[in-house]
Amino acid sequence: MRFGSAGVTAAALSTIVAALAVPATAQAGPTADVVAGRERVKVTVHGVPVHPESCRVDPDADGHTRSLPVEPSGSMVAHGVAPGPRRVLVWCPDGGIVYEQIVHVLPADPLADLADLADHAFRTAGSSDRVTDPTLR
Repeated sequence: MRFGSAGVTAAALSTIVAALAVPATAQAGPTADVVAGRERVKVTVHGVPVHPESCRVDPDADGHTRSLPVEPSGSMVAHGVAPGPRRVLVWCPDGGIVYEQIVHVLPADPLADLADLADHAFRTAGSSDRVTDPTLR
């Protein structure tokens, strides 16, 4: 069976039309990165369409439940989180629960906590790779 140039053109056009008719994939919803440190949990949300501060964080959903707002920058650090495994929940109005996992919060360490002063100095100087507590990076 032979296709003339009209048949080939029609086939090519139908392929193009079919490709254009496929709906675009929706953008991913909000997500969160969570980092545990010494009696702290740092949360950063991504992909929030308008106001990241509308998201809420519960750094210890099974223990001392709190609903803490994310800062307008999209990050927040929850202080005073008990050491050990903690179930962290992050909820955003445009995505529901965007994070729910167990993180392992470290205990306070008086010597390392003194290093927090150095950590702040390193971070301010642009040397965040030298910071000892990952929540301060």
